[in-house]
Amino acid sequence: MLVFIKSAWFGKEKLSLVFWGYYISGQLGLALLVGTLLILIPSETAQIIAAVLLLLPYLIWASWSVWTCAYNVGQKYWGHAARAVVVISVMSAIRNLNVILE
Repeated sequence: MLVFIKSAWFGKEKLSLVFWGYYISGQLGLALLVGTLLILIPSETAQIIAAVLLLLPYLIWASWSVWTCAYNVGQKYWGHAARAVVVISVMSAIRNLNVILE
């Protein structure tokens, strides 16, 4: 597993695996797991801190991996589309964080 994490980080994996298998499916699975665990934490502030600590490392790895693996695909437009999804997702996460912290 560590080999794959490193390989994806340095852009050596296929885009389809990194994007669909880890960026999309991984985020969904992790969000469901973290959402379930957060039910057990009574404090809203502690929930936010726990969510950030649990999600942020994965999101950084998955986003960077998609970015670096974007052109490991037959048609380069899929790489452009994948990078656009990452940019939109990061912008959305920043916006959501601003809303939460207000």
